[in-house]
Amino acid sequence: MSRGSGMMMRWVFTLVALALLLSACAPTPTPPPGPAASPTPVVIEKVVTPTPAPRPREFVLGTVWEVPPAYHGNPFASGGVGGAWWFVFQPLLIYIPATGEAIPSLAESFQEAPDRITFWLRQTGWSDGTPFTSKDVWASFVMMKLMWNWPGEVDRVETPDDRTAVIVWKQPLANPKALISSAPILVNMAAYGKFAEEAAKWLGQTGPEAEEALNKVRQEVSNFKPEKPIAIGPFQVESVSASEMILTKNPHHYAAQKIGIDRIRFLRWTSNEVMWAFHLAGELDASHAAAPKDVADQILQRQPQTRLHLVTDLSEFALLFNLRKAPFNDVRFRKAIAYLIDRDKVREVAYFAGLTSAPYSHGVLKSFEEQWLGKDVLSTLTAYNPDPAKAEALLTELGWTKGPDGKWRDPAGRTPEFEILAQAGATDWVLAAEAIATQLNNQGFQVRARAVEPGVYPTTLRGGQFDMAIQFGSAWWGAAHPHTGYGRLYLWEAAEFTGAKDIMKTAKGPQGEDVDIVQALDNLLKEPDLERQKAIVRQLAWITNENLPVLSLLEKRLMIFYMDGVRVTGWPAENDPLWTVAPGAIERFYAHLLIEGVLKPAP
Repeated sequence: MSRGSGMMMRWVFTLVALALLLSACAPTPTPPPGPAASPTPVVIEKVVTPTPAPRPREFVLGTVWEVPPAYHGNPFASGGVGGAWWFVFQPLLIYIPATGEAIPSLAESFQEAPDRITFWLRQTGWSDGTPFTSKDVWASFVMMKLMWNWPGEVDRVETPDDRTAVIVWKQPLANPKALISSAPILVNMAAYGKFAEEAAKWLGQTGPEAEEALNKVRQEVSNFKPEKPIAIGPFQVESVSASEMILTKNPHHYAAQKIGIDRIRFLRWTSNEVMWAFHLAGELDASHAAAPKDVADQILQRQPQTRLHLVTDLSEFALLFNLRKAPFNDVRFRKAIAYLIDRDKVREVAYFAGLTSAPYSHGVLKSFEEQWLGKDVLSTLTAYNPDPAKAEALLTELGWTKGPDGKWRDPAGRTPEFEILAQAGATDWVLAAEAIATQLNNQGFQVRARAVEPGVYPTTLRGGQFDMAIQFGSAWWGAAHPHTGYGRLYLWEAAEFTGAKDIMKTAKGPQGEDVDIVQALDNLLKEPDLERQKAIVRQLAWITNENLPVLSLLEKRLMIFYMDGVRVTGWPAENDPLWTVAPGAIERFYAHLLIEGVLKPAP
């Protein structure tokens, strides 16, 4: 109801009340005498107040999804599933980065060997009523390999019986449980078996015939658009609109009776600002919407039952350089930029809860520096403290000059204009881009920050249509291990954005040795000995710090706002290692708390 209509109704009620009052106060007219009448029986009506429908026991979160009719339930096709992902799908186990412990999830138990993990599966069911079997595990990994070429470390999945699945590795891995925790079971044989069986005939083969056959299956999978996902997780999608997505309990899930929450209600997360408004109004039970300090303080003051928990996100915000493009393709220019930025001031403006990465940019998260590098190694690295004199020396060496107007000119005498891109709606990234642009402008460059819509931001970066950009740099999601971070910088998403995937395949190491970065990462993945892992990490840290494919800004700590005692209660203690499950997939953390009965309805 609008404020105007509410005002109108109050006037109506006032007028009605006034009319009744006037009627009661008026003299009652005396009727003329008439014949005596028989007494009229009085009927006493019993007024029954209807019992209000019980309020649903719900858990309210924010997330993203495709607005119908684009929304569908295929996890392998664009627009499918959305933020319901970790509630409708579930991994075989949950890995806790803080302790290295693994908790059985869809698996009732498991046993590790150097080349495999054997899982004994729970008696549970999909939301369509189909029983969960080892063949579903097999089909999920075949489909992930077909559509994503991941996880490449898996050689095969064996299914000796319906309740046993054996995941066999191509080679022993340093941390296989973390990988399994990141790979939920996605499909059942009933709906996706025909795709998986056809793909299995051709996966691993090479040549035109195999590629044609696999592409045909991929196209068929992409065209398959069921209305809703088939859930093996604790909840199923009930309804989807432009503003809300409702999940209800999967009645066939093994923990259905243990889960006290009846439904998940998602509010649409279009920007951090929208999430702040929901929190200020008390409409959210939890979110990890990054907020400036003043906004965070307002939320905590306005909603006294809201708490703020900080836990490492196992990731860094970074300034990405376009290595394909001059002058960013010259490491001296990148170093000059590093010397001109006060990264701690960027942190204060963009993400006060983070940990400043300065003075290094080595790819190891700040909170893990001592564990993996130590002071002796750090002392050998170049420290990029703000130092305009060092920046000027590097720029002069490159042929840049500063004019009488204080502006830097390139070797051709031009005053180039640069852009720093950030994803629109990601308030922290936009603030970081603006803060860096301001600092560089104050040092004689011409730089502007520009926000790009989320739907085109990744393709803009992959296409090399940028100078600098704010994105995640090193990220250890799921594994809490440096391999994941360096993989991102040199092989995966960040490397595709910067161009390092093609440009930085080799580099000089700290002793002047030639280092094959791809091979070093492969060795790190497979090395079981911790000290030998550290030796590889230290080599990669030196290469990363001296070549600056990205400039690390800060280690992100998740700002988890959660409300206790309104709709849900039972959140873990502040020092509980379970919080470290949240980075990279916070909904997996929420789902685990519900499955285990830790998070339950408030009284």
